[in-house]
Amino acid sequence: MREFIDAFGEIVDLDDKVTYDYLPDTSKELRDLMFSEIGFAHWYMNYHHPEIFKGHEQEARVKKLIKQFTDGYRKTIDTPIWLKEQIYLFQDETENMC
Repeated sequence: MREFIDAFGEIVDLDDKVTYDYLPDTSKELRDLMFSEIGFAHWYMNYHHPEIFKGHEQEARVKKLIKQFTDGYRKTIDTPIWLKEQIYLFQDETENMC
């Protein structure tokens, strides 16, 4: 069990497939969703509210998650559970931007 405390203070198990029940199951759908999430975060931080996010610690965390996804992408391109975890972590970080 890998515990993770989400943005709401809830403890979730990153190894429990139930954590990711809301996500699609195919690698293609998951990749497309992650690219969409990254694009939204980029737009939101750099164009919609650049005055808030430039140099902000959340900007650094988002960039770290994008790098983590990018670094592992080729090795795990067809591993849905890894993709789901990356999406879950990214959404947890960016959920409170709005």
